[in-house]
Amino acid sequence: MTRPLAEKDATATRLPRYRRASTPPAMQLTARDIRIVRWVYEMRFMTREQIQRLEFSPSTASYCKRRLALLFHHGYLDRKFIPAPGSFGSTRAIYCLDRKGAQLLAYELKIEIDWRPRDTERELYFLQHTLASNDFRIHVTIAARTLGLSVYWVEERTLRRQEMKDYVPDPRHGGQKLAVIPDGYFRLSDRDKNLAFALELDRSTVEEKPFKAKVRAYGEWKLTGAYQRRFGTDSLRVLFVIASNHRDRQRLERAKRWCEAEGGRSLFWFADSSDINEHTIFNEPIWKIAGREDSFSLIE
Repeated sequence: MTRPLAEKDATATRLPRYRRASTPPAMQLTARDIRIVRWVYEMRFMTREQIQRLEFSPSTASYCKRRLALLFHHGYLDRKFIPAPGSFGSTRAIYCLDRKGAQLLAYELKIEIDWRPRDTERELYFLQHTLASNDFRIHVTIAARTLGLSVYWVEERTLRRQEMKDYVPDPRHGGQKLAVIPDGYFRLSDRDKNLAFALELDRSTVEEKPFKAKVRAYGEWKLTGAYQRRFGTDSLRVLFVIASNHRDRQRLERAKRWCEAEGGRSLFWFADSSDINEHTIFNEPIWKIAGREDSFSLIE
């Protein structure tokens, strides 16, 4: 493996932003570099800020940028540029896996890689949804570290595979089936806890009728035992994370009422995405529960 250069030498040359350097500075992969590549593989698309929150301290943003630049210019990661929110003409980089990174994970971690180069272009269409899901997962990951909890996460790409889909009878329409496909599924555990959650990201695009069908699907998933057979546990809460929307400030309360109209109760929890971070997600009373008026914390 190439011998590492001194930090000042490795980054002294200004690297191009939109293309790979023909002769990038030498680098030596670290354990953290491999973790970064794995995070990007698992989450599909990540911003530099998301990667920094997982693997770097707030004061080391410049070092995070340098490592990501080296991983890009050496072909482990690719990066796409999208318009930055609220700015004119400027762009921000979104990182995704590239061939050398896929080879690294297969060789170093001995994992079977579910990735093809063409997947990146297709999945860019769902970029904002993916980034929102990743934000939530990062909040969970960091908060769990603080509490000493382990996290088992199943991302949406896996849940959408045919062999992972569950279909349950629609209690309102005999003979019809409802598919259960969460935006994510995770478990928190230690010696005393085993808590499981299905994630639903609500961006105010689902109308009342399909929203209620989704509530019925989750209710039957739990009631019929299909959920327990799928994941081997009875523990479940369905978390609806409602995206802040200035055009629809009552979305959370309306979603909660729709849920209650279908008989939904303590299985269903609701929170505004703007209230969620790694400090509040578990321990602060930011969650509403169907059938109740007060606010609650996710973990007592």
